[in-house]
Amino acid sequence: MFAIQTQKTRESDDSPPNTCTPNILPCRIHHDGPVDSLERYWTPSPSEQKNTQTAHFRGRKLHGRRVAIPDGYRGIVVTPTDRAMPSKTANGAVPPADDAQADDSEDPVKILEEQDGFDEVVVWGHEAVPAADDPFVKGVEEWVRLAEAMNSSTGDTAANKRGATG
Repeated sequence: MFAIQTQKTRESDDSPPNTCTPNILPCRIHHDGPVDSLERYWTPSPSEQKNTQTAHFRGRKLHGRRVAIPDGYRGIVVTPTDRAMPSKTANGAVPPADDAQADDSEDPVKILEEQDGFDEVVVWGHEAVPAADDPFVKGVEEWVRLAEAMNSSTGDTAANKRGATG
């Protein structure tokens, strides 16, 4: 399990969170991290169609579709840390260290640190703008429905089942 925390530098001041626009490319890039001169490699431009962009990457023309994150949700970029949440007993006290109990305990809750936030992603395709049935485009909607279903109360679920059966 994971817990998400804001960056420690941002917790101390009132600066707004960083924002970015993640790009899902139809290729694999064997690099993970910042790039010194981003404009040299990546300069998307708006297309004539609404919510679309075009870009050239390594000599290939790419077509992008902007996919908004639905209202009530937000996207975040996180990085893993070596920290973990302290475990607590039912009354809130930290349990004493005991080797016999350590085997029965759950895995520690690891901390992910929030780096950036976003309200849209751009999904790119080679020959055409990705359609609504593109796995990444469709995935945003499916994840939101899954999150809503998981977070709905059991009473709502039971009421929905009774209403559906008559």
